[in-house]
Amino acid sequence: MKKKFCNVLVGTLVTSMMSNMVTISNAYADDNIDFMKETSEDWKLVWEDNFDGDSLNMEDWNYETHEPGWVNNELQEYTDSTDNIYVKDGELVLKAIKDETEDGVKYTSGKVTTQNKRDYKYGRFEARLKVPEGQGLWPAFWMMPTDENLYGSWPRCGEIDIMEVLGHEPEKAYGTIHYGNPHREQQGTYILDGTTFADDYHVFSVEWEPSEMRFYIDGNLYHTVNDWYTKQEGDDEKTYPAPFDQPFYLQFNLAVGGNWPGNPDETTDFENAELKVDYVKVYQLDNYDENVTKPEKEPVDLRDPDATGNYINNGDFSVNEDLTDNEGWIKLTTLGGRGESIIENNKIILTTEEVGSENHSLQLVQPQLPLKQYGEYRLTFDARADEDRTMIVNVTSPDRGYVRQFEDTVVNLTNELQSYSYDFIMKDIDEANGRLEFNYGNQGSLANIEISNVRLEKIGQHEAEDNNKKTVLPDGNYVYNGTFDVGQDRMKYWDIESTIDNVSIGVPNINNSRELKVDVKENPASLSDVIVKQTDLAIAKNKEYTLSFDAYGEEAKTIKAQINDESFEANITTEKNNFKYKFKTGEVLNNSNLELLLGASGVTYIDNVRIEETGLITNGDFGNGFAKWELFADSSVSSKVSSSIDNSTGDPSARIDIQDTGDADWKIQLKQSNVKLEKGKKYILSLDAKSSIDRSIMFTIQRDGSSDNDWRPYSPNEIVELKGEYNKYQVIFEMTEESDKNSIFSIAMGAVNGTQITDEHSINIDNVKLEEYIPLVTENLFNTIKNAKVIVYSDEFDEIVEEDREKLIAALNEAEEVYENAVSENPTVTQEIIDNAEQNLKNIMDNLRKEEQKEPGQDDNNQDENNKPGNNKPGDNKPGNNKPGAGNKNESINKNNKPLVNTGSEAYIIILVSALVMVAVGVKIIKRKKSIN
Repeated sequence: MKKKFCNVLVGTLVTSMMSNMVTISNAYADDNIDFMKETSEDWKLVWEDNFDGDSLNMEDWNYETHEPGWVNNELQEYTDSTDNIYVKDGELVLKAIKDETEDGVKYTSGKVTTQNKRDYKYGRFEARLKVPEGQGLWPAFWMMPTDENLYGSWPRCGEIDIMEVLGHEPEKAYGTIHYGNPHREQQGTYILDGTTFADDYHVFSVEWEPSEMRFYIDGNLYHTVNDWYTKQEGDDEKTYPAPFDQPFYLQFNLAVGGNWPGNPDETTDFENAELKVDYVKVYQLDNYDENVTKPEKEPVDLRDPDATGNYINNGDFSVNEDLTDNEGWIKLTTLGGRGESIIENNKIILTTEEVGSENHSLQLVQPQLPLKQYGEYRLTFDARADEDRTMIVNVTSPDRGYVRQFEDTVVNLTNELQSYSYDFIMKDIDEANGRLEFNYGNQGSLANIEISNVRLEKIGQHEAEDNNKKTVLPDGNYVYNGTFDVGQDRMKYWDIESTIDNVSIGVPNINNSRELKVDVKENPASLSDVIVKQTDLAIAKNKEYTLSFDAYGEEAKTIKAQINDESFEANITTEKNNFKYKFKTGEVLNNSNLELLLGASGVTYIDNVRIEETGLITNGDFGNGFAKWELFADSSVSSKVSSSIDNSTGDPSARIDIQDTGDADWKIQLKQSNVKLEKGKKYILSLDAKSSIDRSIMFTIQRDGSSDNDWRPYSPNEIVELKGEYNKYQVIFEMTEESDKNSIFSIAMGAVNGTQITDEHSINIDNVKLEEYIPLVTENLFNTIKNAKVIVYSDEFDEIVEEDREKLIAALNEAEEVYENAVSENPTVTQEIIDNAEQNLKNIMDNLRKEEQKEPGQDDNNQDENNKPGNNKPGDNKPGNNKPGAGNKNESINKNNKPLVNTGSEAYIIILVSALVMVAVGVKIIKRKKSIN
């Protein structure tokens, strides 16, 4: 028989610095009284599972399996075993099991979802369940989006946690939403007084509507949220209520261990480590108003500093606080951290008994710090330790998902008292509840710490940044809002010009399909009668770009796109197709406005408008900062890794500063996603790199395994040794797997070859390229050299000056030698090399034509000295004169032409082509001399 209950509740709402909190007294369960839901009659039941059978209904549910450590440093393996997941006595049971094996302790548990079977956009979702109690146990009832790629990976996609309980605090339940970029969260807590959620069954529910979410426990509202957002890195916020405007699915799981609950210990009772679910139900309203706007924030009231300009309360530790309230200092412990603290003699002494599992397992914090947007602040303090050790200091925003306003900074403490000073600019919106944190948990030392004279002062106020000037977006797109999901009407950044009245232009929001819809209800005279355009794009001179967009119509028609005074025609059909066009800019940028000419009768749809630099890997020279690039640092080392663009030489490069590599190669990575590889094609992957210390890195192109943990490499895992000067590194590979347009290029800078490095150092990366491999036609080139020798010795040149003949023969011999080296080292050539060689030939032939246009008898010594055959012979450009590491990353082989690739076997190939060109030029000049004579 299923347990049912009623509860008599008396509650008090308490607002804390972290969340909304409700404390409930006298809650109890009763088997004989039905629980009466206070649910509005407007909510209609659309699905339920009471688990009345003897097995899980697989038409509704999925088993989700994962290896240990999949997320959150959890210990369990999720299985589909009936030992971990089963239905019994009208309940779904997820059981965590601890096994002692020869290889150590192994934990297994269960996780089930309704993904792609029971997915809902908005609704009331509830479950009656009972949680286990025990250190390290972490049950959850929660929701994730069915398509996590709609707005991007977590947390941008959104997450709704209807119930989470930590096994060591079974009296407290959490209801939370996660969202944003960077990560933000809003969390409510519900605390039972005198009982726990492990003692009996309770009903957990959320009511989710477009403009609000309401969290309930046993029918009691304890948390309401209506202010959230999502965005791509460096982009505007998506139109509200994104990301919570898409279908989500339900899931239950019982985790073991992890960053939040900590790991099990000897007290954890695995015999009763069970999450029991009595039922799950879903309700829907008849309709939802999705035409909602985000609530406007009330102006933030920022308090003033003290008379000395200090925002820190009791920064001189003149008051002996109890370290528990929000008015001054608070000492916090979590995840196994344990220690004492005492204030005396105008300083605080922090002792450590157990460091815990995380660097924040022990903290000294001060909340309620006011921070003004674009204000510049200076944090200063004095500190020492009983022995050399570290702590981490930051300023964060707890109410905004602990986003860092002053980044985690490692403080190296010694036995001597030292003064520390850090400046930072508050770039976020005004914040009344900033929090200063001194983190001294798991950092390899139990040494006592003394802190004194803590000050936070405002030292300046900067002007608001100019956000109107367009630049390239972090994903490499030069078009803003090309997906039509930014702004109140989803049309931000787009302008409309129309010479006709009978036209409607907008972005419908039907089933999460956000596309520009242009409905022309008459027959315009020209496509230019309706123009949707975006002005002042940040495209640059002397670049090649690719314009692309998706388009279709209710009938076939022709539309056009224009940019840089070039026009591109698209013949669209009733099927959605992607159209791509390449264009080049010259020394003069003609026009940086993108215009879509859509004055064709009927309905036309446009989406995914992009302009990107052409290339398989783009922004490899980091001329656009870190656009298209992502720096990943595992949470265990994130505070000890930073990135910047190094312009110290005038040539930008990516600089990664590392204080600790962590214990695995993948823990620090510079990555570019969506790299397209085609099956059967060969590629050359290359980069320039150096390091301030001798160390190894590894680079590869691999499958994106974020959804299924399949990270198989497509190219070799190339490990190279870096030195203090730039060297060029490359690998040639063939794509043998199925074509993949979403592969990831990754440079691993963690513990490569298992070598963890804790010495502070920096790595510079530049000129990352991925190019198609083009075979060198060796036979034709060899025959060309042989034929050239025959020509030089032929009767046609009996009157040739012997000195000229010797120069030509020397050039041919040089070419033959270079040819042999090229073939033996690397019989490949990239399209860039061919283009450069053709440009080289063109410049030389242009000069030759100038020579031939001279009047007979004119002094040949007036010709361009750099283009005489004798002065420009291949031997002057041997690879040894331009080898990598000599500080000449972009030095040109031919100084009069644009820079050529000049390292390794590529230099051989260019010299070979140049040598053959010199022979042709020499022959023509000699012919001209003979005719003059």
